[in-house]
Amino acid sequence: MRIRPEDYAIHNAMEDVVEQAVEKVLEEDKRACSCSMCQDDIKAQMLNRLQHRYHPLLTGQPKPPGLELEDLETGLFNKVMLECYKALQLVKVSPRHEHDRVELTNTTEAILGFAVSEILSNQKLFFERDDLSQLMAESLNGLEPAYKTTHKGDAFSRVAEMDPTYIAYVYSAIFHALKVLDLGSRRTS
Repeated sequence: MRIRPEDYAIHNAMEDVVEQAVEKVLEEDKRACSCSMCQDDIKAQMLNRLQHRYHPLLTGQPKPPGLELEDLETGLFNKVMLECYKALQLVKVSPRHEHDRVELTNTTEAILGFAVSEILSNQKLFFERDDLSQLMAESLNGLEPAYKTTHKGDAFSRVAEMDPTYIAYVYSAIFHALKVLDLGSRRTS
């Protein structure tokens, strides 16, 4: 069984904060390009440097309210804004407006999906959507993000999939999440 993004529902609350920070900074700097490509590049840079906060979106429960930039504690607010200004400067110096781009995605999620598929199959475990959502969110919170906006990010995924150290790290995060969530006992016959 191959885990696909349609099989679970998760959200990184930091994406909400990053979106707000980018809007705020682009309003201040009228010389910066504010096209969707440059905005996605800024977001990818920021999301790769900030601590992520994935949570599962469970069936029948309302989506948790998004994080608001202005409501963050001072230290985190300052870190978000610092990373936003750094990312803006990088993108301003080298804007990439090529047309060979992909939607802003976290390649770590794709690698995790492959590893979770393998573990569930080998351990003969079956999870409903909500359990899988919890497992994916908890596992991603234990891994480094790798957001991308171009096909070059796919190269990272392929290299990471071949790195035994990285894969061991991914598997460790999954087994830790199974333990924390107490989901390891759901074996099929």
